[in-house]
Amino acid sequence: MALTCEVCGSPIRGQPNRVEIDGAVLLVCSSCAKRGTPVGAPPPRTTSPQHIPTEGMNPDLEVDPDYPALVKTAREKLGLTQEQLGHMINVKPSVISHVETGKMKPDLTLARTLMHQLKVNLLVPSSELDGAGQK
Repeated sequence: MALTCEVCGSPIRGQPNRVEIDGAVLLVCSSCAKRGTPVGAPPPRTTSPQHIPTEGMNPDLEVDPDYPALVKTAREKLGLTQEQLGHMINVKPSVISHVETGKMKPDLTLARTLMHQLKVNLLVPSSELDGAGQK
């Protein structure tokens, strides 16, 4: 699939040029590149975004079994409602409710987001959980 110039619409031959024109960063052909200011290196010619897995990045960490109490206590200490916290981290308030009641165990991504926002540690080494009655 050939890229087309975002200014003139013609097919881009060779590497596309990334330029800024009137505050917008565009991929353009060589002739339209003269109309703007070059920005960084040309982007790679891929058709799909690169996916960076978050699960399994650190397999020796797991969510603390006491996560419901840790999340609720930290949220209340900051004076936040479930709705406010949900809005801050872009999840529904029901997700926060389910985490706080233990109905839903957060994945590593959500756990890290909650840790950052609430300033609380929710991850523990798997070795500490071995034989400690994991859920």
